[in-house]
Amino acid sequence: MNKVLKKTIITMAGGLVAMALVITPGCKQKQEKLEKATLRINCWAGYAKPYEADFKALVKEKYKVDVELSIQNPTDQDEFFLAVKDNTADLISPPIELPKIPRFFSFQEGQQYLQPVDVQNVPNLAKMMPVFRSDQTPFYKGVRYGIPYNCGPYGLAYNRDKVPAAPTSWNVLWDPQYAGQYTINNNFPKVNVWITALALGYGYEDIFDINRLDRAKVQEKLNALAKNAKSLWDGGANPDEFPGLALATTWGFAAAQANLKGGNWRLATPAEGGTAWIDCWYIGAGTKGLTKKLAEEWINFTLEPARQADVVKSQGVSPVMADTGDMLNTEEKAMFHVGDEAYFKTVALWRVLSDETEQAFNAMWEEAKQQRQ
Repeated sequence: MNKVLKKTIITMAGGLVAMALVITPGCKQKQEKLEKATLRINCWAGYAKPYEADFKALVKEKYKVDVELSIQNPTDQDEFFLAVKDNTADLISPPIELPKIPRFFSFQEGQQYLQPVDVQNVPNLAKMMPVFRSDQTPFYKGVRYGIPYNCGPYGLAYNRDKVPAAPTSWNVLWDPQYAGQYTINNNFPKVNVWITALALGYGYEDIFDINRLDRAKVQEKLNALAKNAKSLWDGGANPDEFPGLALATTWGFAAAQANLKGGNWRLATPAEGGTAWIDCWYIGAGTKGLTKKLAEEWINFTLEPARQADVVKSQGVSPVMADTGDMLNTEEKAMFHVGDEAYFKTVALWRVLSDETEQAFNAMWEEAKQQRQ
């Protein structure tokens, strides 16, 4: 074949191929179709919504799944139990002891409301502070059902513009000069009984058992605490109220939010000690297949340094991980005891109460509130 004819044939063939690419629909590049999933999260406000976009991006990259988050925020811990009981949530974030409280017991044979976590899917657990990782509360019969996320006190906050020196005792709440100038919790009666008992000199070995307390003596002091409070709060203290207050009990959230609005609040360290809650991720028994794996991915995601630093910055409580990257300053780390294993051994982490004790504490608080009428 001569060179001219060969060149002509090659040119014609190239043109035909180009035309085919233009007119043949099948040659268009196919777009990848992502699998879809929904993860239902029932958690305290602020625990999920701020991180939704980052988690969706992670799941799309790692699993090639387009995940939607259905987020519900309760105001009372009862809602967590109902969410897994009725299978309306895949993940919940209750206080760590909630599933073992008698009226919320979630491990009934043949009727479990929670399921074990596959720790292989939560590698960050291995890096968690030992005081939280070794807590046996989220275990049942030696199996881990829950993983801690954050921790905070039922703390004593003070307004440095009105209380210049840091209070050293819970008894400051009974100081006549601060009557009508503090706010306290309403919907967790036990926390007010605990601080009242601590103010009376009881120790940690006493405050979780009504039979170790002089009920009449505690009741009298509890009555005064309720009567002289300016307000009672449910869920979380109201930071908008803080400018007019001298003192407040808080999970930590409200003090942090008040400071973001120009407040001058700090957390005191009462000599009598205090109690601290741990919020924990639990997976509902009805969560299956890919959704369960995504639930475990979410748990691991919330233990990453960026999210754990935000536990301090946005929530005003303590992270369960010592590693928060370089996102916190020295004052923030000190105020929220970041990585301070020794500190968490000085507070009483919330425990499972007997039915008798819980009912007694609820009744005592209802009686105390009658003093406000």
